[in-house]
Amino acid sequence: MNFDTIARKIESGEEISRADGEFLLKEGNEGEIADLACDINRKIHGNRITYVKNRNINFTNVCNIRCHFCGFWRMEDQDESFTLTLDQILAKIATTPGITEVCIQGAIHPRLGMDYYLEMLRQIRAHFPFLHIHGISPQEIHSLTEKTGLALPEVIGRLMKAGLGSMAGTAAEILVDEVRRKISPAKISSARWTEIVQTAHRMGLPSTATILIGHIERDGDIIAHLDRIRTIQRRTQGFTEFIPLPFVPFRTRLGSETGQKEMVPWRRLRRIYAVCRLFLFPAIPNLQTSWVKLGLRRALETLELGVNDFGGTLFEENITRSAGGGNGESLSEAQIREVLIRAGKIPCQRTTLYGEVNGHV
Repeated sequence: MNFDTIARKIESGEEISRADGEFLLKEGNEGEIADLACDINRKIHGNRITYVKNRNINFTNVCNIRCHFCGFWRMEDQDESFTLTLDQILAKIATTPGITEVCIQGAIHPRLGMDYYLEMLRQIRAHFPFLHIHGISPQEIHSLTEKTGLALPEVIGRLMKAGLGSMAGTAAEILVDEVRRKISPAKISSARWTEIVQTAHRMGLPSTATILIGHIERDGDIIAHLDRIRTIQRRTQGFTEFIPLPFVPFRTRLGSETGQKEMVPWRRLRRIYAVCRLFLFPAIPNLQTSWVKLGLRRALETLELGVNDFGGTLFEENITRSAGGGNGESLSEAQIREVLIRAGKIPCQRTTLYGEVNGHV
């Protein structure tokens, strides 16, 4: 096995094997891998970098899952716990005119049931009918099946009817159960996550896909995760984008337990971004960076590693901030366009589902 052989596969549009992926993560030349990822990205997207004008709303941090990697969750009786009313959610959206998407995500509150979710979706759709509603993770959907006793398709169908336009592909972390049991022991299994996502896709509800990197995972775990995502995409074509999310350890139980005082080294992260592009080609065309977790300078560097999407304006972000992230919560459209133009890219506004806005994507 060598890089040239793997590169020829990729350039011909052939999917590479798990063994190929592990070779690229462990042994391949960093510069060659980065250059190939950048070349593949240019063949798909040219010099365009997309972004979405969106508003993020974390409606509760009360959680009974309490993942070890998370600094966001609180118990209901803690002073810092919160749960927004529907009026508060609507008011937040009203303060951010011009957005095309609202992203709603919360923790797994033991007392928030189907009625809360459905009414939230209905109210957002009624007051802001032109907004795409994105959010509600597979973990939240699983929780709703448990609380209601309803079958999975029924829960998803009711959420879609109330206004959900696409599902957040979070709660994935690493889709290897050995690792999940250590970092999020109360969370759904890899098989259940897959079942929920595939069911949603087949019902016409697309989703994003994510991976949490830079904690206790090994190279083989990353490739196993990417392979599962790619397999789902082959079956459903329901993923709109893939988003690598670096672990922020500073105020988390997992960070304390492992003694991790810094985020994953940038040299390592560069390789992972590039391998994500190469392993998921041609199945998933869109690879998104995370300026919230990386900061602007590093996020811009990922644009030379196969990334074609800069994410969104957000306006609010509590999960990374609660874990100790310090890169801010909001970027204006003007700021995003300015940094992309300075980087020599063509900024293009998109919809949530990568459709055209103002005659271009």
